[in-house]
Amino acid sequence: MNSDRVKVLINIYKEKYQDLTQGRIDVRDKWVAVYTCLKNWDIMAEDFGAMFEASMQDAEFLLDHGEVRPTDGIVMLCRGGRTEEVREAFADLLQHDGGDIAQRQQRVRAFTETINSMLDQQVQGCWKLHQKIRTVIKYLGLIRPEDNYMLRASAAAAFEGYIDYEDDIGYDRLLKLQNYYNMCDDTLDLLLRHEDFLKLIDKGLREKGEQLGMEGLADIDKARHILVFDLIDSAYRFNFYAEKSANRKSKISTVAQRKIDRTRRRAELIDEREECVDSFDEIKAMEKDAKIPSLEGRTALHPSFGEGTIIGQDGRYLQVEFEGVTKKFVLPAAVLKGFLQFDDEEPEKICIALNEVNTRRNELENKVTSIDVQLHMLE
Repeated sequence: MNSDRVKVLINIYKEKYQDLTQGRIDVRDKWVAVYTCLKNWDIMAEDFGAMFEASMQDAEFLLDHGEVRPTDGIVMLCRGGRTEEVREAFADLLQHDGGDIAQRQQRVRAFTETINSMLDQQVQGCWKLHQKIRTVIKYLGLIRPEDNYMLRASAAAAFEGYIDYEDDIGYDRLLKLQNYYNMCDDTLDLLLRHEDFLKLIDKGLREKGEQLGMEGLADIDKARHILVFDLIDSAYRFNFYAEKSANRKSKISTVAQRKIDRTRRRAELIDEREECVDSFDEIKAMEKDAKIPSLEGRTALHPSFGEGTIIGQDGRYLQVEFEGVTKKFVLPAAVLKGFLQFDDEEPEKICIALNEVNTRRNELENKVTSIDVQLHMLE
C-alpha cells in the first residue's frame, strides 16, 4: 500500500472540503444517513416496516440506484404480512461473528437470496425492489458503522489501484469483502495520523449537526469507518485522481501511471456492469409478462399447409397438425415470420413482446461478456 498516495488524496479532500460540503451534494449526508438510522433502528419494533422506513429515510442516495429501490422492497414485504420473516432475516444478517468477515459475507448473500425469494413469491415483476449485495453491505454500514464499512465497488477498485493495494477486492459475485475491509483498516491507520484532517471533519459535522438539529452528529463515527468510506467514495465520485497533485511525475512513474489509468477504467467498467445486472432483473420481469399462453387446441393458419390444429406445446415449441402432415414450429419466430397466423391478435402481440425481450437480453449478455473480457484484460 502506497501511503504517500493516500496522503495525496487526503490533501485533495482537505483542499476541496468547502466545495464538497456545499449545495445539493454534501458529503456529510453520509453521516446524516447513519445518524438517522441509529436514532430509529430497533429490530424488536412492533411495526418493523415503519421502523425500517424511518431508519433509511435519509439513506436513499446510498441505497437506491435509478429505478432500483430495494428499501421499498423491505417495506412492501412487511406491509404484505411477512414482518417476522423480514425481522428474522435482519437478525441473521446482524448476528455477531467475532470479526469473521468471510462468514459475514456469506450472511450478506444469504440475506439477499432470502429477501429476493420472498419478493418473487409476493410481488409480480418486482425487479425494482430486489436486494443487491452492494445494498446489504450498506445496510451493515448504516446499522453498525463501528463494525462495518460501506462499499461502492467501482470506487473501491479505483482507490485500490491508485494506492497500489496488493490484494484484489473484486466485484459482484467475485467480491472479496475481507480484502476490502483490510484495505479500509489500513487506510484508517493512515487517516488517524492526520489530526488536522480529523479536526476539519469534526468541525464540519458539528456545523451540519447544528444546522439540522442533530445533536451529536460529530460523535457517531468514533471508529472513523464512515470517513474511510467517504474518502474512497469521494475520490472516485469527484475524480480526485485527475487532479495535478495526484499525477505528479516526480511522485508517479510512467509505468505506475499506466496502471492507475487501467484501474480507473476498470472502475468505470464495474459501474457499467452493475447497470447491466440491474437491467437483467428488469428483463426477467418482462419475460414473465410476455410468457407464451397455452395454445394447445387452437387453430392456426399456415401460408402453404393451410389451416391446422395445435396438438402439442412445450413452452415455445408447438406441434401443429395439418391435413395429411404434422409440423413443428418455434415461437416467437413462427408468428413473426408469418408461418403461423391466429384468429386474434393476442398471440402476435405476445410474440412481438417476447422477441423484444429476447433481443434486449442478447444485447445485455453481449455487453456483460464484453465488459468481463475488458475487466479481465485490465487485471
